[in-house]
Amino acid sequence: MLTIVYSTQKDSDYNKTFKEHLLNTISLKNVQILEYENFNQYSLSELYNKGISESKYNIIVCIHNDIKLEIGWGKKLLKTFEENQDYSIIGKIGSCYFSESGNYMEIDEAMVGQIYYHPEKHNKWLCRHSTKLPELIPVITLDGLFISFDKTKIKHQFDETIGKFQFYDHSFCVPNYIDGIKIGVTTSFDITHLSTGEPTLNNEARDGFLKKYKTSLPLDLKPKSPYVEYIKEKPIKNIGKIAVIIPTKGNVEMLFDCVNSFYQYCNSNLFKIFIADTGSTDDEKKWIKNNISPLGNIELIEYDYYNFAKINNDVVKNYINDEYEFLLFCNNDIKLLNNVIYNMLSIFKENGNVGTVGGRLHFEDNTIQHSGMIIKQDNDVDITHIGYKSYYNFINGNTSKCWVTPSLLGNTAALLMIRKNLFNKCGMFNENYTEYFEDIELNLKCLLLGYNNYMSGKSVAIHYESKTRNEVSGITEREKKDKIRLFEFIENHNRKLFKI
Repeated sequence: MLTIVYSTQKDSDYNKTFKEHLLNTISLKNVQILEYENFNQYSLSELYNKGISESKYNIIVCIHNDIKLEIGWGKKLLKTFEENQDYSIIGKIGSCYFSESGNYMEIDEAMVGQIYYHPEKHNKWLCRHSTKLPELIPVITLDGLFISFDKTKIKHQFDETIGKFQFYDHSFCVPNYIDGIKIGVTTSFDITHLSTGEPTLNNEARDGFLKKYKTSLPLDLKPKSPYVEYIKEKPIKNIGKIAVIIPTKGNVEMLFDCVNSFYQYCNSNLFKIFIADTGSTDDEKKWIKNNISPLGNIELIEYDYYNFAKINNDVVKNYINDEYEFLLFCNNDIKLLNNVIYNMLSIFKENGNVGTVGGRLHFEDNTIQHSGMIIKQDNDVDITHIGYKSYYNFINGNTSKCWVTPSLLGNTAALLMIRKNLFNKCGMFNENYTEYFEDIELNLKCLLLGYNNYMSGKSVAIHYESKTRNEVSGITEREKKDKIRLFEFIENHNRKLFKI
């Protein structure tokens, strides 16, 4: 059912132990192992092609012999092939981007897969290029540490004219990809590399590869759609309603998509939408009343100015009564992709001391815009979005922690839920900010009060960022002033914040 091929320079005792490891972990009866001694007289491409010709089975796995695999990996791999018959090549680490320079790791955000490293005399660590997903992640090329394929479906074997121990993987994957063969990365089982995993660049091999394929580069395989998990709604007892606040100006079709997505995916009995119009034309406001208001329980509030903090605060103070326990701040360029309201409410129900709850936001090209925010302090203080511009590296569950740092700073107010009484306790949004960072200060105040901010990776939306206001290149003077104000706040609470 499965043929394993590898090249070895090790002694007989090492080879015997490695072969036993493969047989003890594969969890399959019909296994063929083709071990080729190779003291630099053969290229890996030569030996892998020999393995293809001598293999008994259609599914072939080409691996390095300095790895460890989890028990059951073979059964899981075959199941992955069976469930994804449109994929012909599957690996553990790969990239969705291949640059003109020949460096497939040039854009870290496009790398996918997970691998443990455990070199001798070192602690084991996880290199996480992407989250674990129950489906294959499509890529352009794979790292040669682990490459499996169905020999009856590939269009190209390994290229014996390029390199000896480098670029054999890419000169196999790239031509197959160009000719329409689907390549994927699986996270269904773990693999450990007993080395540092530092790649070596062979200029001769790279030049040979580029000579053949440079006219096809760069190759970019952005996600066709965000990963969205279906959220099954169950009754939530003793929990109040949500006031959804959406500031807007013009772009009425985009506002329609935003509001409509709430009614498409969420239980309309749980929320009311408050649209805070900040300067749309009379015709646009008429369009809102005729086309958006009839969608559901919606109230249109008109303002003759725009200030994010002041407008949201005013809506909360003057239009939202005690019937509403929760506030959901939402930009008008947000489009929900699943039942965000129920999932966020369930976090409040299942956890104590919840501050803010945010969702996973994607750019229009389906890469990550926001998967939570963290605060870093090295020589300077920096606020960054987790997974920013990543293809598949994001928080997938519901968590107040993340893989970068123990504490999650919080969430962008482009889509943020908070209890109304806590929002008031925090002093609402700080109206001294003119354009930016009032949401970050709100998140920090929640942390300082002893609450945990949660990132809900299961709550997914598209964020058509910067389409609702005039785009400005570079940092504006107002943004500079807002940043100074935020960093003064952080400096004043520095000791406590960095202990959280």
